Amino acid sequence: MNRGKTGRLPRWLRRTVIASAIVVGVVVAIRMLLDPVATHFTRKALNDADAIRGDFHSVHVTVLPPGYEIIRIKLVEHPTDDWKHPLFYAERVAARLDLRELLHGRVAASARLDEPKLVFISRKDTPLRIPDVRKALTGLMPARINRVEVRDGEVVYQDLTAPRDPKIWVHEIELAVENLATRSKLAGGRPLTASGSARLGRSGDVTTFVSANPLAPKLEFAGQLAVKGWKVAELFDLIEPATGVQTPEGTLDVFAEFTAANGRILGGVKPVAKNVKVRPTDDDFGNKLKAWLADKALRQFSDRVPDRNAVVTIIPIKGRLDKPDMQLWPTVIGVIRNAFVEGISAGFTHLPPPTAEKQEGKIEQLRKGLKKDEGPPEAQPSLTQSAKKGQKS
Repeated sequence: MNRGKTGRLPRWLRRTVIASAIVVGVVVAIRMLLDPVATHFTRKALNDADAIRGDFHSVHVTVLPPGYEIIRIKLVEHPTDDWKHPLFYAERVAARLDLRELLHGRVAASARLDEPKLVFISRKDTPLRIPDVRKALTGLMPARINRVEVRDGEVVYQDLTAPRDPKIWVHEIELAVENLATRSKLAGGRPLTASGSARLGRSGDVTTFVSANPLAPKLEFAGQLAVKGWKVAELFDLIEPATGVQTPEGTLDVFAEFTAANGRILGGVKPVAKNVKVRPTDDDFGNKLKAWLADKALRQFSDRVPDRNAVVTIIPIKGRLDKPDMQLWPTVIGVIRNAFVEGISAGFTHLPPPTAEKQEGKIEQLRKGLKKDEGPPEAQPSLTQSAKKGQKS
């Protein structure tokens, strides 16, 4: 009691304060070392990678919750090392471990990429290749990534083997990938899913959804793709060098669905061309466009559809996927890419569509469109054209 009156702290309290100070000091010291150590090993990993080199602004590591963050990362091809035109850039890449799962002895994480940009370039000396992740997943420690988010992403595909070096630009990408596991039992019986939206060029709206089992012995996946309102004038650099035609007006929609299981793939692609104007040509526009864009590694789309009208039609997807070396993600991306290609080329074949004899109301157009033997709705004549026909009759 006397010691308390003189202002001295009790022994147990002094020991607690000293121990707390030591713990705080150790934590601060470790915290101060984490970022430099993480920066060193991140830079070493990027510089030791095959065919690429990387750089970044900074690395930050958190303790609670356990996490890793890299700011302004940039990857380039090596040995060219063209830092002005990187293959990949992201303003921020962050990963976090799930502390609750960690306390139960399980590794689960989530990740987010802010403003990533990915560039694919097709050259004669370096053909475009899409890496697969199955081997990488099975080689990693048992873990599950609950969710990966992509915010405001961008993908550019450029073909340097064609005239005008045409580009396909997909931007404003919002993507979510869920339930990515390195072992089947960790997936909980649920598939991996990826869903997203984006802008195609300056006008097209894109939505897509894919579910898959990346660890299945045979390819298992299903998905949907929709492109709406893409102004065909944006296709000038793609189609004019190959065909000598232009499409100054109109829009194109492409819808696709596909399912692969037990070595078979089924589905269909539906292109819808609206008010498209094409300058006449003697060449087969669709075949030339396919020759430029089509992926030779995967041809599962049927061109032999009796009496098809390419203004609104269904192109079947049908075939087998029995090759032992076929990989999941290259195949999925190949299917989506070819669905897009087939939709574009079929959407332009035999344009412009036939024009109706007289103006039809929306109900009449809908009735014809739903009747089995009527075929797709016809283009509607202008009011001037209808008036002239009425005068002649």
